[in-house]
Amino acid sequence: MMRFDPFKELEELQERLVRAFGAPQQGPRVYAPPVDVWEDEEGLHLLVYLPGVEPEKVEVVAEEGVLSVKAERPFERKENAAYHRLEGTYGTFARSFNVPSTYDLSKVQARFRHGVLHLLVPRAEATKPRKIQVQVE
Repeated sequence: MMRFDPFKELEELQERLVRAFGAPQQGPRVYAPPVDVWEDEEGLHLLVYLPGVEPEKVEVVAEEGVLSVKAERPFERKENAAYHRLEGTYGTFARSFNVPSTYDLSKVQARFRHGVLHLLVPRAEATKPRKIQVQVE
């Protein structure tokens, strides 16, 4: 059984309308890549899927409780080529995530491998469980 995704349906409808009426694209296209977010004892993990994006086109900024990711995948039109279908995702994107104070944004780690950006926001030291020594009198 497939889950209903109303945003996917709207996106597909918009693409069909653009193809049917030939509406020109104004300015750079902005898109939002899929992101997986989970937490464990290490901290908060974000996987941002960026197939075809060059690592030097990725920017990660952490400030004031917000983690922002920006990237670009420009479309390079080939001369003397007749395009029949373009389904790849091209353009720029910017996405921001509010991060609770239980995580330390000053220690974010970022790795990029096979088109996937892995961000790790470690837990703040004050929120990590600590063992308390019981003193015997």
